[in-house]
Amino acid sequence: MKLSSFAFIVVLSGALCAMPALSADKSITPDGKPAPSKPHAKPGSKAAQEEEAASKTPYATVRDVFSGDETVAGEQVAFPQSNPSVKAIEITMEPGEVSQWHQHHAPLFAYILEGEITVTYEEFGKKVYRAGEGLLEAMDVTHQGENTGEGPARILAVFLLGDDGVATVAEDNPGANKNKVE
Repeated sequence: MKLSSFAFIVVLSGALCAMPALSADKSITPDGKPAPSKPHAKPGSKAAQEEEAASKTPYATVRDVFSGDETVAGEQVAFPQSNPSVKAIEITMEPGEVSQWHQHHAPLFAYILEGEITVTYEEFGKKVYRAGEGLLEAMDVTHQGENTGEGPARILAVFLLGDDGVATVAEDNPGANKNKVE
């Protein structure tokens, strides 16, 4: 059976209308940062009152640095089930300094104390982090950091260790074995 052009267009347009609507990915903001997981509640609503009560602290001045449950690579954070511990280190990188390629096999919260770093993620490209920003670093994605600022970069790294995990695992350059002939 042969369909006329008009019948084909009618069938095609009907199929397209039956498809689910796709919308823009709102999980990433224009500057490449993850969007808030929950939009603010309507002022005066019960949800807004609960949000306000939950945000109260015993401190006079507080600034939210980070809140979320996914790494910058979209990995769901899973807390250690056995042998839980916390390890915090301060990393200082001089201008132009580049780290080794590596992964983190444990959840890592990082806070940029000073400067600017650019992290290149295998599969995801580059992201820039500046002083005052916090993030949940990628765990099972090979990446490398570079101080792309004018002065030293200082990073507070807080690892949630356990399950016999280690904070940082060195990795080969992602492109190192791609041209290898076997």
